[in-house]
Amino acid sequence: MKTNRSNPGPAAGARAAMPAKRSASAALAALLALQAVQAGAAAPGETISGFAVGPVTLSCRERNGWDVRFRRESPEPGVEYAVVEMTRGTPAAPAPFDLSFDFPKKDVVGLWKPDSPRSGFPMYWNPARMPKIANVDFRRYLPLFACYGSGGGNRAAFALSESSRPVAVCGGIREEDARLYFAFRLNGTSAAPATNFAARLRIDTRDVFWSDAVSEAAAWMAGASGRVPARAPDAAFAPLYSTWYNFHQDVRQDEIERECALASKMGMKTVIVDDGWQTDDTNRGYRFCGDWRASPRRFPDFKAHVARVHAMGMKYMLWYSVPFIGDSSDAKKRFKGKFLSHDKTLRTSVLDPRFPEVREYLISTYEKAVKEWDIDGFKLDFIDRFNAPPLPEGAPSGGRDFRSVTDATERLLSDIYKRLSAIKKDILVEYRQPYVGPSIRAGANMLRVGDCPADMQANRIGIVNLRLTSGGTAVHSDMLEWHPSETPEAAAKNVLSVMFATVQYSMKLSGVDGRHAAMIEHWCRFGAQHAPALQRGRFRAYHPELSYPLLAGESAQERIFGVYAPETTVATGALDRKVFILNATDAESLAVEIPAGAEAVSYDTFGRRVGSRAYGAGLHRMAVPRSGYIEIAPLEK
Repeated sequence: MKTNRSNPGPAAGARAAMPAKRSASAALAALLALQAVQAGAAAPGETISGFAVGPVTLSCRERNGWDVRFRRESPEPGVEYAVVEMTRGTPAAPAPFDLSFDFPKKDVVGLWKPDSPRSGFPMYWNPARMPKIANVDFRRYLPLFACYGSGGGNRAAFALSESSRPVAVCGGIREEDARLYFAFRLNGTSAAPATNFAARLRIDTRDVFWSDAVSEAAAWMAGASGRVPARAPDAAFAPLYSTWYNFHQDVRQDEIERECALASKMGMKTVIVDDGWQTDDTNRGYRFCGDWRASPRRFPDFKAHVARVHAMGMKYMLWYSVPFIGDSSDAKKRFKGKFLSHDKTLRTSVLDPRFPEVREYLISTYEKAVKEWDIDGFKLDFIDRFNAPPLPEGAPSGGRDFRSVTDATERLLSDIYKRLSAIKKDILVEYRQPYVGPSIRAGANMLRVGDCPADMQANRIGIVNLRLTSGGTAVHSDMLEWHPSETPEAAAKNVLSVMFATVQYSMKLSGVDGRHAAMIEHWCRFGAQHAPALQRGRFRAYHPELSYPLLAGESAQERIFGVYAPETTVATGALDRKVFILNATDAESLAVEIPAGAEAVSYDTFGRRVGSRAYGAGLHRMAVPRSGYIEIAPLEK
């Protein structure tokens, strides 16, 4: 199968496939209104025709004194907005509403979501209840979805300007009419009081490549949020070493220094010391979190330890579980009455960020670490545990300066980055999936794939979804590990699966043999040398329905492909720059189509040149070592 033509194929009459006729969307709007009436609430609805996906209906269940206006905008061909604006004389929670529509499932093979490569469409069995696709807010992915066609073309990409407050997204296919139904539901129980509110639903039915449509929608969301992404310094894109999978909580300064000495020689530029530095306990709980003092047994002189790692040419980052105050911490008594919840299993309480003294304690804790220990960054974890409904209207604040936990958490994360970057301009801040989106990017310059130990496919899928939605923020793989008995070529498949991101390694380097070490060092050097194309350039992902068997990145100087299924054909495009093709399969050759005569030089997984051959224009089976690569350049005339 040829998977990377520069023209991804027409959108198979996207507009013709989505006639602007009033169909089942009217029935859906009536159903939503009926449900609201049965719940005792007025539900005036309004439908606007003229959208490429057909009529879009606004169903507002409880206006509660809000003046609600609804209109269509079309700033460019193929891109439309359903705009909802609300105003009110006195503050109140914005009125909840739905935006719903439906269209024929014509040449639509899958639904892309930010938490997976594809999803079969849920069956809309029950006319009274549309199935839910996702619940999102600024800590849980983002309201961006795309329907794509069999040739890789965009059919319809949907993005919402609201990337902070919770949004419920519903959708499914009806067997009665083979139509796809969608509804975006906003302003639920966590909406904070306001006097105005606006939201735009962006609908893109342009004839473009599907991943380009997703990336452009994500960029639009970032602009609509009004939040400026944190600056990502060069260090955010350099390969790094993490202690988590190899040490877990059993970390000690002498072992970390031995590992860093090896990591530095291999080309890694940063170490992340994960959970365990703050406690002598290794039971994987969080009862000792909250005081954030280094264990004197494991780290007898933390400042000197960090200085020794710095002398190796590496930056130093520390893990913190932001909301947790453990049951055995001194801080537990200090913050009595200022918790959202308690977790008996984890033996920890969750702080309430609506209290200004809570936010100040957390921020000053991180500032102290930078000033006293000279650390360079933070891995901040568990922010999804900041979760509770807002204070009811009219309820006393009790010392809180926010009513909404969501708003207070956003403020906390923003202030963390502002104050830390004021101390160190190039401070590194990492969050992981599902903490993504514009609000997170305003306080983070590193976004990591969620935990997927030793799962190369999940790691690659997570990287693709982050690359498509994260703009210039550095995207990181989950930490790599593999069994030491693997051959270097088999182990390298883990590395090649994440080469279009910053690679995090978590193998115990003192335990790998010389061949594994040589393989790791080569790919660290290769990734750093080709970072403009691999990590910072134009990025495309092919065939989400097949879990991305082909990825491509390019800069002005080179184009790099990663092949993850053996029968994938790579069409290089114009040979106007160097082309590299990474073989992350078990095959010893790849199908490659070139537009003109070229020389292909092959390298093994250690970076050693193993052969070369000239080819004429056309489709060829080119020899390339397993977990190696080929470099293609035009023949000199």
